[in-house]
Amino acid sequence: MSKKLFGLGKGLSSLIPDEVAEGVNQKRENVFYVEVSKIQPNPEQPRTDFDQEALGDLARSIRKFGVLQPLLVSKIEEDLPRGRAVRYQLIAGERRWRASQMAGLPQVPVIIRDDLAPAGASQQSQRLEVALIENLQREDLNAIEQSEAYARLANEFGLKQQEIAEKVGKSREAVANIMRLMNLPKYIKDATRAGRISGTAARALLSFQDEAAQRQAYEQLTAGGFSTKDVEYAASSAKAAVGRRKASHSARFEDLRANLAEHLQAPVLIRTATGSAKAGQIVIRFTDLEHLNGVVKKIID
Repeated sequence: MSKKLFGLGKGLSSLIPDEVAEGVNQKRENVFYVEVSKIQPNPEQPRTDFDQEALGDLARSIRKFGVLQPLLVSKIEEDLPRGRAVRYQLIAGERRWRASQMAGLPQVPVIIRDDLAPAGASQQSQRLEVALIENLQREDLNAIEQSEAYARLANEFGLKQQEIAEKVGKSREAVANIMRLMNLPKYIKDATRAGRISGTAARALLSFQDEAAQRQAYEQLTAGGFSTKDVEYAASSAKAAVGRRKASHSARFEDLRANLAEHLQAPVLIRTATGSAKAGQIVIRFTDLEHLNGVVKKIID
């Protein structure tokens, strides 16, 4: 059984003209308390990674203060031989629902959206849109989850990039850049999903046309040898080298870089000056003072 908590008061009619008040009443959203056990997760949920430590923190907060923001759900009714069963499907608020379970709450506050009840593809699209937008507004989705959600909106529901951009409040270019992350190899997507590299770094790795160079830049990045700017520079340099058709020059520099990195036991980046194939600089990265001392000793010796 759901228990009504509160709604808009009838006193509005004395302050607002009848035609306006009627529109307000049609759009009002009442809050109810429903049993946690009667709520099931949203199959369209774009978020797939839930940090257990963060959920534990939220559960402790919920034990102390309760659920301060209602969950958004749709109602599912099923006729049985001896009556009707009612359950609810999450549209948005899965973190709060999971944390409420951890906190042992018997009931949680919800807003019921009957217009988003599970039915056809149209409702599926709307539920995915609502869940995606809520997570984006809370900045809860990592770059790969965003990319996957946008891809679903495009592939399963036929939305164009401009339509997706309008729904989530981003530019079409931003949506296109995020969707391109689906082209990354699995190991880079997994690292981005786990937070080992940022979405910005993942987009920089997309710029490599050569898989071996991409993997090498990724390994340097995760080892702390490259910054995101270093990856962007390396990718642009590789593109420029291809454009100038100077493969032998590029290969020679790469051999020098690899040999130097092996000798110094440190990540090395060779940057050539703009418009020059002879001048440039060597960047050597170190992790701490002890590592720096070792690098310097190898150079001096």
